[in-house]
Parts: sequence; structure tokens; C-alpha cells
Amino acid sequence: MLKNIKLFNLFKYYKKILIFSFIFFLIISTGFLLGNHFSWEGKKGFYLEESKTFYTYLKKKYYVQKPVNPLDLNSNNIELEEDKIPSNANVEGFWTPSFDWPVIAVHSVLLPDETVMTFGSYGIKEKEEGKNISQNKKLKLTDNYELERDKGTRQWKHHDVLAGVDFVIWDPKKGINSESQKVFHRPIVWDAFCSVVRVFDNENVFMLGGNLEPKHGAPDTQNVTSFYNIKTQKFTKGRNLNYDRWYGSIVRTAENHFIMVGGIKIKHDEVLTQDRVSHIPEILTSNDDGTLSWKILKEAQSLELLGAMENEEWSYPKFFLSSDGNPFGISYNKLWVMDKRNNYRISKVGEIPLATGGISKKIIHQNPNDKEDYQELRALTIGAPVGDKGSAVMIAKDQILFIGGQQNDEGYTASNEAILIDISDSFNPKITKKESMHYPRAFADATILPTGDVFVNGGTALYRGAFDDTYFSNFTPEIYKTNDNIWKKMAKTNFRRNYHSTSLLLPDGRIFVAGGDAWNAQIFYPPYLFSKNSKGKTILADRPKIKKLEKIITNRKNQIMLVEDSSEIEKISLISTGSTTHAQASELKYLSLEFTKIGKNEIQFNIPDNKNALSDGTYLIFLVSKSGIPSEGKITYIK
Repeated sequence: MLKNIKLFNLFKYYKKILIFSFIFFLIISTGFLLGNHFSWEGKKGFYLEESKTFYTYLKKKYYVQKPVNPLDLNSNNIELEEDKIPSNANVEGFWTPSFDWPVIAVHSVLLPDETVMTFGSYGIKEKEEGKNISQNKKLKLTDNYELERDKGTRQWKHHDVLAGVDFVIWDPKKGINSESQKVFHRPIVWDAFCSVVRVFDNENVFMLGGNLEPKHGAPDTQNVTSFYNIKTQKFTKGRNLNYDRWYGSIVRTAENHFIMVGGIKIKHDEVLTQDRVSHIPEILTSNDDGTLSWKILKEAQSLELLGAMENEEWSYPKFFLSSDGNPFGISYNKLWVMDKRNNYRISKVGEIPLATGGISKKIIHQNPNDKEDYQELRALTIGAPVGDKGSAVMIAKDQILFIGGQQNDEGYTASNEAILIDISDSFNPKITKKESMHYPRAFADATILPTGDVFVNGGTALYRGAFDDTYFSNFTPEIYKTNDNIWKKMAKTNFRRNYHSTSLLLPDGRIFVAGGDAWNAQIFYPPYLFSKNSKGKTILADRPKIKKLEKIITNRKNQIMLVEDSSEIEKISLISTGSTTHAQASELKYLSLEFTKIGKNEIQFNIPDNKNALSDGTYLIFLVSKSGIPSEGKITYIK
């Protein structure tokens, strides 16, 4: 009987019970969604999956963009799918979204095994996992410094996150996640920030000069050299330089000697004085016992050309080997040569003309009868292509293309000009003005493409200082068509790449772009990677293929390359494997090789015997079709 009464009472009030249940469910759901009205075990909100609210669970599952993997065209996770290629990619190229990078890639180097070395900051020790780059803002670095990225134009004080102590070796063929990257935390007592890096031989990478790490009690390593062995993955210390070389440059001679010029001894928070400028070059030579040693080149010392302070002639001088064997350099607007036959005696051989008429004052319109009728005009002049803020690459034998930079004076913006410097007679260089870029650029990166054209990205239209370089950034890259002397605008990127950025041609023909005071990177697909099908749709281009090429070439004549089909091949391109930092592509060179088609699947080609024109080292070799489409490149070591 009692049971029947209870059932009757429940039935009688079922409407109220349903309404109450609905309200309770609504409140609980709101708590789940908002995550800030209820507590459970002392935490805000009702939590699912440990510390995730229902709202964040839904957001992660359904609304948050998943991290992309645009690096493997055969992967199921690729961003770039045939049906999603922009229709104009064959004209403007294509940018991947930014993706996380373990360090700020102030330095990027392509290694002989097709991996990439990057360094330039303390690495990421902890970040917000499970989120893409637009969300994982909180970072803890390997020195336990904590910050939030993308917090505005000044993200940290005095670049105190920058130090070349953590290194990343990345295999592009494995994608972009942690499995593709090997991170070295302080593999050697050395700060390689602001050094210069070159591939030494088929196994070793040579790193010269460095930084005084901005930590109390840190060792001064500005004259240190180091080697990284690709096979053993070990760092070892080399012979110290005679002088500190922060911001120095090197050139490789036909005898496989390395000549180093420029640089200073830095002291943090102290004004530079003349006695700390390294104006005397030195050369690395081999001893009879196989060891290496540095020798001072007294005849090459010059305060004017390598040590002047007014225009920072000591800072990353542009440095190339001419085909007559003489090292040739550009310091600010001064052209100079080192005479190999006279103990490398240095002499000035010309100047890049400077712009004139720069105006830095305001012109004011003011109506004394009307206070609101007031306007200010400030006119700046585009400066000449000069200085360490410009970029230089060798686009043919003895032909140096110099672009951008910034003339020193308040009245000048960065330069958009391009000049060609012919050093076939290194004592009598000839300057030819070329077509100007669409945008002025200081600290832009220049990258030679397999077609022989030059990709230029990033940079700022007005450089104000190392701690304040985020204004007036250029987001639209350009490609210089060397045969036509014209500049073509490319697809706009979404992230600035200025002072501390790098740009590197990968063997597959894409361009790795990173740095710029940010722990991220991007990949640019140049237009030559795309074509139109019969229906007018943009697709990935059908590319020539190199089937076999010697990994080490000792005989430069009559080399044989096996290819898939030689009938459409128009050019064989040879490009130095890149090493870039601070807008400096260290002695980056391009040559178009002589070749003969000796069958459908065979091509015979020649490499210049003159080691002044092409010194020993690692180079990328590409086939280029009549349509201007390159093959994937092969890295070979030429001796």
C-alpha cells in the first residue's frame, strides 16, 4: 500500500519533476560550456579529460584548426591537396601556414645529407601541447625563461632569448613534427649566435666566430670555431681565431683555405670602441700533419675597408671569390679586393654611388587664422643599395646581384634598388643598375632558385634598430627574373621576416622560411611547382627526374647523369647549398652547366675546372625543363 502511494505521488508531480530536471540539466550544461560557474574538486568548471572543460573539449574537437603537415606531398595529412591549390599558384606561388619551430632560426644551413641545421635562440622546453601555433602562446625556454609569443612589437627585452646554444637538425622528408627534428641542448661550450657557417666537406659543417652569451658568468666564445659531424652527430671544438669575429664573413679559396674578415668583440650594454673592431683578416690553412691553423694576413688589414665604425664596414661584409682567384668584398658602399699574388694585400677598387637629397625634417602647413587647418609632411628618399642590411648573391660567374639595404642617414628609407657588380676583373669592377624591386627592403633574404631567378622575401622598409625592427614590414615577396630584368610579386605571407630571419632552398625546390624573432617557420612553393591542366585547373607540375647522380664528383669533365627523360631538358643548374643569417647568404653562387644529351636517359655535363670560379664544396644540381619546371635537386660534393 505504501509503495502504491509513493508511486501515485511521483505520478502526480511528474510535471514539476520534469521541469526541475530540465532546469537542472540546463544549469549543468551551462557550467560545462562556460567552465566558470561550478567547482569540482577545487577547480573551476566540471572537467572532462583531466583539466579540459567541456567547452575546450568541443573547441578542440570541432572548431580548432588542426596542425597541418605540408612537407610531404604523399602524406595523408598534407595541407596542399590537388583540389585545394589556389588557381593563381602557378603565378604567385603558395605559402603554407606557420608551424612551430623548436628555436628561432636566426641561422639556417642545408647539410650534405639533405637535412637542415637551424639555431639562434634558446630552444623551447615547454609549450601548451595539443594546440596549434595560433594558440600555444606560453613558452618556457631551455634556460627556464618564460614568455608569451606574439605579444606585440616588442616581445622581450634586449633580445635576451637569443643565444646559439641549442641546435636543431631537421629532416624535411619526415614532416614537421618532433619526430623530424633532433634537438641538441648545449652540445658544446659555445654560443654560435651571430657566427658564420659553411659546409667544410662531405661530412663536416664548419662554424666560425660567435657571441658572448648574455648570462652572468657565461664564457666569451667570440673567437671560437667548431665542427659538426653529420654522421656521428657530434660537435667538436676547432682552432680558435686570432680575433673575435661577431658578425664576420668568410670565403673559400681554390686551395680549400678559408679567409675570414670583419667582425667585432661585443660587450653587452657597452658602446663599441675602435679597439674592439677586427680589421685584420686571417686565413685557415692545413699543416703537414693534417691539423689546421689560423694565420694573420697582415697585408690585408684595413681600418677604412674592414674596420670603419661610421658605416659599420666591419659588419658582415659581402665576400666572394672571383674567377681570377682574388677575394672580393663590399663593405657598406666600398668595393675592395685582396690580391692573392701579393700576400692578399687589400685595396679599394670602387664605390657604390650613394643617393643624395635625403630630407628628414618636417614640412608644416599651418593656417594662423584656423587652428584646425594644420598638416605635417615628412618626405624620405629611397636610399642606395648598400651596407650589411642589403643582400648579395652571385647569379652567374663573377656576377654579384646586390639588392636592398639602407643608406645611413635619417633622410633615407631602405632601398628597393638592385645593382649587378661584374668582378671578372676584380681590380676593375663594373656596376650596372638593374630594375628596382617593388618594395624597399632592409634585411631581406635572397635565395637563388633552380631557374636561376632570385626569390626575395621579408625585410623592412625602414630599419630603426635591432630591438625595434617590426615596423613597416614587407609581407609580399618578389622574384627577380634574371633573363628578363623584371620583378614579379608573389603571394603575400602572413608573418614578418626581418632582421633575424632566414631563407633556404630545399632539394625538393621549395623554400624554408623561418626566424625573425619567432619560434615558427613556413614553406613557400614557388610558381614553378605548379602548372595548368587541359581544363585550366592549377595542379602540381609534372617534373623532370634525376635518376642517378654521383654523390662525390672528383672528375669535373664528362660527368654522366641518368634521367627519366632528357628530351624536354633545357638547363642544368648548379647552386651552392645555402647558409643564411642576418640577410647574408654566405657566398651563394649559381652556374648554368654545359651539357649534352647522349640518349633518352643519359646526359653528359661539365663542371668548370677553374676552382676559383667554383671551389670545392657541396652543391645542389637540378634539371630544368623547357617549361621552366625544375626536377628535385641532388646534393653532390664536388672536389
